[in-house]
This record gives sequence, C-alpha cells and structure tokens, in this order.
Amino acid sequence: MSDNEGTTKKSGYRLEYASSARSKCKGPKPCAGAPIAKGELRLGSVLDIKGSTSHAWRHWGCTTGKIISNMKSQFESADDLDGFELLKEEDQERVRKAWEDGKVADEDIPATAIKPTGDEAEGDEEKPKKRATAKAKKDASGEDGEKPKRKRAPARAKKVDDEEDEAAEEKPKKAPARKPRAKVEDLQYS
Repeated sequence: MSDNEGTTKKSGYRLEYASSARSKCKGPKPCAGAPIAKGELRLGSVLDIKGSTSHAWRHWGCTTGKIISNMKSQFESADDLDGFELLKEEDQERVRKAWEDGKVADEDIPATAIKPTGDEAEGDEEKPKKRATAKAKKDASGEDGEKPKRKRAPARAKKVDDEEDEAAEEKPKKAPARKPRAKVEDLQYS
C-alpha cells in the first residue's frame, strides 16, 4: 500500500487487516518470517528505502512492549494510530487494552511466536549436529574389533633393491626414438 491510499494520516505505524497472505512477520525470533494470514490484524512500521515508503509488517500479537511505548511517545491515545478507525470494534478494544497494559494480551500472541519451554526446548533443537569421526564412533561404541586394520605389504630385500635403484639412476631413461621428419627437399613431385 502506498502512502496516499486509504488514509490521510501520516505516522510511523499502521494497523490494518492483511490483504493477502504474502506478507511475512518481522516480529521476534520464533515468529520472524512466518506468513501473516489474509484478514489477520497486523501492525506496520513505516520504512523509507531510497525515497520509497513501505511497511515492515508483524502480527498484532508480535508487537513488543517497546513498540507500544514508542507509539505512546508519538500519540496521545490508541485512537490516533493510522488505520485504527477502520478496525472492527473488537479489534479496537484489543488495541486499547494493549495500549493501557503496555503489552499485547497473551491470547493475541500467535502460535508461531510462542517459544518452546522446558523439555520441548531441549528436544527441538534446530542446530545442525556435527558428524562424529570414525575414531569417535569407535570409542563411543566401545567395540575395537569390528574392522581389522589393513596390513602393509611385506618389505622387499633392501640390498637387491638398492643395487637395482643405483643402476636405474645411472642410466637415465630416454624417450622412444621418433621417425625423422621428411624435408621438403626430399619429397618428389610427380
């Protein structure tokens, strides 16, 4: 939505219902990047990129206390927010309650924004696990004899090899002889 569509107010924040499901939440970490469903209440922070104005959207439930305090410093009441008058009455009450409390109600927080707690947090680690080396696997399993090590080939008798090596070193190998090229003078034309 551009600057002049739908409203005459100019501010750093906008409340509206998502017009499509294409926008992604820019909220706190567990929810960041989650899609905002069509028709869901969202809060937009105005961005100015190379002279073009846009919004960074987040679920209404992903609005932090810090953002609400920033809005309070710019506006006297929640009714002054851009897009507030276009909201349903029940959503206006949700926004007013968050304005008074200084935070969004827990029931407004989307499931994608809820951080796992306790045992769930330990089991749902998203960190990639490092692969264990063969030696570490062997130590962990406690079995030593699964795969025998390869034995080296028996050593040759050194005296005989040394004599052959010296003979080979004295006579450098020559490249195979090539046929001499025919000179232009030697060719006969008929």
